[in-house]
Amino acid sequence: MIMRAPAEYIAQQPIQVNGVRAYNPGDDVPASAVENLGLTVGEHVLPAHPGVIERPAGNARRADWEVYWLGQGMTREEIDGMTRDELAAREPEVLGSAPNPNAAVHVVPNPLPDVVAAQATEQTAEPVERPGQNARKADWVEYAVWRGMPRETAEDSTIPQLADADYDTLFGPEQS
Repeated sequence: MIMRAPAEYIAQQPIQVNGVRAYNPGDDVPASAVENLGLTVGEHVLPAHPGVIERPAGNARRADWEVYWLGQGMTREEIDGMTRDELAAREPEVLGSAPNPNAAVHVVPNPLPDVVAAQATEQTAEPVERPGQNARKADWVEYAVWRGMPRETAEDSTIPQLADADYDTLFGPEQS
């Protein structure tokens, strides 16, 4: 079994990409997605562990400490009520507060290309008709990707595997 490394951030609110919900509160969010989607640490996501945002040096500027503590989940009001020295002396608490299930959905209108955005675009493209019995593999791959199968999985599958896949059970009913 291959274990993937844990993501650097945790979603704090629903995040939509190209009209598709990409992350729900509590979902792992990789650093590349935070950067590509322009998500705000401390608002849309929180660090999943203490090492995600490097702690500034003790003599760092107040602005550096503000960014650090916002990224650790402190509110702007808490930070504004502390001096630079108090921020520097504070130690991190348990990171990642419980996600708010009633938080507003953050919509990313024009994200930079990344895996999530590419998959969302493929899945929301114009409907693809189920290929016929004698269809080419490329047609089956496009249909499988449109139904929700990752492109790499579809390309690694044979035509019979793609034709026999239970798309409704795996990815839900076909959307029109």
